[in-house]
Amino acid sequence: MRALLSIAQRLKKVHIIGAANGNAGHQAGCEEAVQAMRNSAILKASTLDIEWGKIIKPRPSGTSLAALPGVIEFSRRLATATAEAVRQHRRLLVIGGDHSCAIGTWSGVASALRDHGPLGLIWVDAHLDSHTPDTSDTGNIHGMPVAHLLGHGNAMLRHVGDPNRKILPQHLAFVGIRSYEPAEQRLVEASGVRVFYMDEVNARGINDVMQEAVDIVSSGTVGFGMSIDIDGFRIEDAPAVGTPVDGGIDAPQFINAVNHLDLSKLIATEIVEFLPRFDKDNKSERLVVSLIESIHARFQRVNVAMPVRTQTGWMNRVNL
Repeated sequence: MRALLSIAQRLKKVHIIGAANGNAGHQAGCEEAVQAMRNSAILKASTLDIEWGKIIKPRPSGTSLAALPGVIEFSRRLATATAEAVRQHRRLLVIGGDHSCAIGTWSGVASALRDHGPLGLIWVDAHLDSHTPDTSDTGNIHGMPVAHLLGHGNAMLRHVGDPNRKILPQHLAFVGIRSYEPAEQRLVEASGVRVFYMDEVNARGINDVMQEAVDIVSSGTVGFGMSIDIDGFRIEDAPAVGTPVDGGIDAPQFINAVNHLDLSKLIATEIVEFLPRFDKDNKSERLVVSLIESIHARFQRVNVAMPVRTQTGWMNRVNL
């Protein structure tokens, strides 16, 4: 009983790992987001109980495809950190960083869960991020994480954490997609991944879409994660991004939808692609904090829910 109480206490605290990478993106600057959020007066004023864990910094080897050796090494260290946090039953939040950090984040989480079941993943983004080094015209690795998590592309990136596929296609759902290239679309649609393009989000509403996304990533999995690229939102809600795309998700509506979701199987969250130097009036910083609060505040109330591993197996709820 004492061990379960200790786990429950850890689950109430948001454990933040910083992924301070930026050289795999369209333009530099995302690496500054971790320090910006550590210093954020808005986050410090929140009622959330947070703790900062490791800050993982890359050893850059160049840009575009020349960044690959550095991204591989960085991803391995990040995966080690996220796997450790999951094994310790931390309420994990990763703050990036460009979206290539997702390779390390979710490889580590999936590896930690490997013996217990597959991981589901909701990917909120304007982009599919499903290129491989062979299909990308730009060579920007922040446009490649999904392909590698699905088991395509560079072998060393695919094998971060362990040599298995990190996410199965039936356990992945994209939300907010509106900018992509044919090679990416062919890969994800041939794999059978569920893609909620922005046209469908607008037609159905973000509440219905997010509920279906949670159903998809919860079915047949031990739990799921959410990877949120803030360029998935309207430019007026998230101006401080490197690859803005018109017509995104209405951020207040998204936050309202999240507030009504059952997140009892949520294992980890990732928020990426914030460029502080573009953040006029702290709008994007406020959005990041609002996202963190909408996802994590519920777990700091009396009942704490999350799949946790005990000596007798996995249990879905710990009550204080």
